[in-house]
Amino acid sequence: MTVHSIGDQARAFALQAASNRIKTTLSVLTSELASGETADLGARLQGNTQGIAAISSRLTMLAQFRQNATEAAAQAKGVTDALDSIRSLTGKVSLNLFVEPAEESETLIAVRSTEAAGALETVINRLNGAVGQRYLFAGTESDAPPLASSAEILSHLQTVTLGMATATDIMTAVSAWFDAAPGQGGFLDVAYGGSIAQGQTLAIGEDTKIVLATTAATPAIREQLKGLAMAALVSRGALTGQLHEQRDLLQQGGKLMLDGSASLASEMAQVGYTQQLIEYAQTEGSAATATLEIVRNEIRQADPYATSTAITEAETHLDALYAVTARLSKLRLVDYLR
Repeated sequence: MTVHSIGDQARAFALQAASNRIKTTLSVLTSELASGETADLGARLQGNTQGIAAISSRLTMLAQFRQNATEAAAQAKGVTDALDSIRSLTGKVSLNLFVEPAEESETLIAVRSTEAAGALETVINRLNGAVGQRYLFAGTESDAPPLASSAEILSHLQTVTLGMATATDIMTAVSAWFDAAPGQGGFLDVAYGGSIAQGQTLAIGEDTKIVLATTAATPAIREQLKGLAMAALVSRGALTGQLHEQRDLLQQGGKLMLDGSASLASEMAQVGYTQQLIEYAQTEGSAATATLEIVRNEIRQADPYATSTAITEAETHLDALYAVTARLSKLRLVDYLR
């Protein structure tokens, strides 16, 4: 019978390799027991990882939708808050302009015109507001404020209405300037710097997209700006010395805002509907994410009983290896030759 033997160094190396292998196994099993997840998912699935990969991919996609929905919700809330503030302010100012200057009082006309100028500045500041470094009313070109300052707008309108002697002429000129199509030197060319043709589109669910279409160029908003600017021109010296015409211009500005209040409310309702879509998509996405995470965890879950048994077995092997190592370390040639 052939007897195979190995040298002391080779035996020491073999024992060390066996010890490292058992320790590695123990470390993996301990990690599985602590985390509850199998360490070798490929072996667990026998190499068929297509299903778990599809689940992980869909979870990544849902996470992106969740981020988009969170961003869209913040923007929609910002738009709603701004429009609500604008509606409240213009509602009060429009009544003051349309109803109160019943008398041709120079003081009252000056007060109401100054009030309109202040309201115009406030409204423009709200329309130039941003959420998360994105300007809310600029459409897709949201990296810069959409509107010029109220001072710039009024200065341009002063030039447009220079020399006009009646409220009707000024009203017609101001309306034409605000309503002018792109390229005609009106509001959209001079005062508005956002996008015109399209709003910002965001995918917030697997089958849901929303468009944040409200901008500072939306007709309902332009009507409010138009009415305020018309009345504010009196504070810039329009129709000086013609109290009747000044009063008429203030009233026309107030009437424009009152007539446009329904359109502004409709725009707010549209934004409110968009907010409902976002909330529904968030709820649906959260439910889908929870379901997929449960399925993924079940696939990756390690059997705690089997893992505990394997740990006990590995510890037994390690104890046996230590015992053999200790026994071999005591062997000496002198003892063998005795």
